[in-house]
Amino acid sequence: MIDFSPFNEYTDSEPANSYHQILSHPIHENGVIELGLFSHHRLAFYYWAKWKLEFLKDRKTYNLDLISFDWHQDLVYPCDYDKKNLSKLDLENLFEISFYSAYKLNPLNHDHIMSAVYLDLINDVWVLCRQGTLEDEYLEDFKGKKHTIRKFKTEQELKKALFKSKIENVFFDIDLDYFTLTNNLDVSKKISYMKDKDVKEAISLDNELIKWIFNRVNGITLALEPEYTGGISKSLKYLSIIEKSWFNKSLGNWNVGWKHKKEN
Repeated sequence: MIDFSPFNEYTDSEPANSYHQILSHPIHENGVIELGLFSHHRLAFYYWAKWKLEFLKDRKTYNLDLISFDWHQDLVYPCDYDKKNLSKLDLENLFEISFYSAYKLNPLNHDHIMSAVYLDLINDVWVLCRQGTLEDEYLEDFKGKKHTIRKFKTEQELKKALFKSKIENVFFDIDLDYFTLTNNLDVSKKISYMKDKDVKEAISLDNELIKWIFNRVNGITLALEPEYTGGISKSLKYLSIIEKSWFNKSLGNWNVGWKHKKEN
C-alpha cells in the first residue's frame, strides 16, 4: 500500500521534472493563472486535475475545454482496466494524482487527454495536430456525460470552429513537437521544422486565435518532449521562442510578467 500523505505541509506534490509558474491573467486585470512545464506530456494530467479541483472549490459546475497544439493526437482511450483505476483515483489527493500521472498513465503519452476527459476534468477537446484522421470522436465519462473530441489540421480550421462555439473557459496545451513537420515518429525521415517566423506568428499575442484562447484561458501546459523535437536543445529553442514572445523574463525567475502588459 503506497502512502500518498506528504512529508510535511511544505512538501511539493508536483511530479518530478516539472515546474509551475504563477502568472497574472494575460487578458483580465484581476485574474491569476498557472503555467505547468514538464518533459513528458502525460504530466499535464496532474495540472488539469489540480486546476479543476481549485476551480470547483467555489463553483458547483465548471466546464473547461482543452485546446491542444500537438504533432500527435495523443487521443488513446483508457481501457476498462484503466477506467477502473481512474475511477478509484482520489482527486482530493494531489500526491496520488502526481504519482498516477508519472507512473500509471501510458508512458508513450497517448492516454492522458482521454483519461482526463473520462474523469470530467476536461469537457470537450480541440486538437490542432499533424497526425491521423479528422473525424469527431466521442467519449462517455464515468458519470455518463458525453464529451466531443475535435481534430484540425490547420489553424484556420480550428479558429473557424472555435469562433463559432460558446466556450467560456479553456486549458491551453502546447506540445513543443507541434513545431516539427516530421519528427522521430518516423525514424526513416530527417526531422524538419517550421520556420522560426512561422512559429512566432503561430503563438504571437497578435494572432487572433491566441487572443481568443487567452481571453478564456484558465491554465497553460507546455510539454518539452525532446524525443520528438530532435533533442533537448531543440525543445529549449522553442521554449525560448515562447518565452521571448510572451514574457518579460525567462520562466523560473521571480515576477515573470506578460510582455504585452508591460509588467515589472
